[in-house]
Amino acid sequence: MNIAVTGGLGSGKSTASRILAVAMSAEHLDVDELCRQQMHPGNLGFKQFVEVFGNRYLLPDGSINRQLLRQAVFADSRVKNDLEKILHPIVQRQVAEYYVQCLAAGKRLVVEVPLLFEVGWQHDFAVCVVVYVSEELCFNRVAARDGFTADAIQRICAAQLPLSEKCKSADFVVDNSGTFVSTVKQIAWLGEKLLGRESDGKCAK
Repeated sequence: MNIAVTGGLGSGKSTASRILAVAMSAEHLDVDELCRQQMHPGNLGFKQFVEVFGNRYLLPDGSINRQLLRQAVFADSRVKNDLEKILHPIVQRQVAEYYVQCLAAGKRLVVEVPLLFEVGWQHDFAVCVVVYVSEELCFNRVAARDGFTADAIQRICAAQLPLSEKCKSADFVVDNSGTFVSTVKQIAWLGEKLLGRESDGKCAK
C-alpha cells in the first residue's frame, strides 16, 4: 500500500507522515527532500537545472545559490514553473521506483507530498491523507518556526490550494489543530483503519 500525506504550509504534515509510517511499520519518503537531493551537483536534476538556467543561480564553487533561487521563485512564476518542470517528473519516477522496491520487499510506503493535488499526483496513491489546521494557525506556526515575513507566507500559501479544498479531495483528514496527543490518537486510528482495509483487499495500490 502506498499512502500520500499532504497539507499546507505549517500544518504539521511532516510530523504526521512520520508518525503514520511508524504506526504502519512503513517506509517513509519526503518529496521535498528528494527535490533538494536532486539539486546537488552530479544529480540529474542539477544537470537539467544548469541546462535551463546556466550559471545564473550558481555559487563560485558550482553549487546552487539556494537563497538567490528562492527569491527568484517567489518573484517570477516562470522560474518556479521551469524549476517544477525539471524536478517533478524526476521525483515522481523516484517515488514510483521506490514503491516498486517496497512492494517486492512486502513493505508499505508513506510519502509526504506537499503539492499532491496541485501537481495531480493523487492518482499515484491508494490513499490520500490531508493534515488540516486553520489558516490562522498555519500562519502563526510558520512565522514562529521559520521567521518568514507575512508577505512571504502569503505568497507561498497563494501558490497552493486552500486546505479546505484539499480536505474535499482527501480520503482521510487528520485535524492537527488541537494537542499533540489528539493528533497522535487520530493517526493511530487511521493506521489501524488502513491496515484493516489492506487485509480486506480494499487498497489496490
